[in-house]
Amino acid sequence: MTATGHPRSEFRRAIERGNLIVAETTAKEMGHVTLLEALQLTALVALRDRERGSRFAVRWLQRLVDEHPAMAIEEVALAASALAALGGPAHAGACTLLSCALD
Repeated sequence: MTATGHPRSEFRRAIERGNLIVAETTAKEMGHVTLLEALQLTALVALRDRERGSRFAVRWLQRLVDEHPAMAIEEVALAASALAALGGPAHAGACTLLSCALD
């Protein structure tokens, strides 16, 4: 528990405010990060640094495939395309598509 509350709550606030440093720090404190939380962090990193965001995106895609082994190649390709759009003009749409895919 941090002085400002539970790390997961602090992580959510950092994501909402676009505070990458706090988001990364609290993600480490949380231990297990859900796939959605990892996506949120990946999207924030992509906004701040596209090159670094690309590396986060590859790791996120690998985790998606590991956690959902029944995914069809078309779904994986769509997720990869959306991840490639993070940090660019289609960032918001890509985030929506990827978040909806997790529901």
